[in-house]
Amino acid sequence: MKGKLVLITGGTRGIGKITAEWLAREGAAVCVTSRHASPDLPAAPLQTGTISTAKLDVTDEDSIFRLFAWLEEQHGQLDVLVNNAGIGIFKPLADTTREEWEAVIATNLTGLFLCSREAYRLMKRKGGGRIINLSSITGYMPIPHNGAYGSSKHAVRGLSQICNEEWKEDRVFVTTVSAGAVATEITDDRMFDPADMLKPEEIAEAILHIASKPLTMRVDEIRILPPKGVL
Repeated sequence: MKGKLVLITGGTRGIGKITAEWLAREGAAVCVTSRHASPDLPAAPLQTGTISTAKLDVTDEDSIFRLFAWLEEQHGQLDVLVNNAGIGIFKPLADTTREEWEAVIATNLTGLFLCSREAYRLMKRKGGGRIINLSSITGYMPIPHNGAYGSSKHAVRGLSQICNEEWKEDRVFVTTVSAGAVATEITDDRMFDPADMLKPEEIAEAILHIASKPLTMRVDEIRILPPKGVL
């Protein structure tokens, strides 16, 4: 990963934080984002083997424009985008409000689309790159009380496939990582036994494997499940 520049949305905790640490350890210059970062943008260009933090709200298109303009001005490149930012509202669809539905779709789908679009524009000019989208096993199968979240993850898989078809000639390749239950903050109140769940490090290892591959190959999708399958 040495010499590669990586952007991870929602990268200050959970899977994003662990992934940033693994990629930096392998020599990447990593920028992780948070809605609460201060100052808004790193004070200096990103450095090999280090992690910097930038402010980003993936539901705010202007916020996305500012970050990608900074990346282009400071570095003129982006090698890997990891779309990790996401929220989950886990309740029956009949009890889901419109506000809750729109919040999930805005973060998990629309924000991912906007970041991917801007990453593609920058990667295209530099000869290619990789976009890695964090999805879920709920993007494959219906699971009760996952209506808004599962719908967003179904859409992420479809969007990723379309991006691959539209962007393959420019060597911008999109991988969907569909994981089962992972022991992070988003599952703290789901009453799963952590011993039955995936560890964030296992997802980070998969992301590192994809990110480090040369652009002579595509990895369209991988599925990672805990030992007992769908919990």
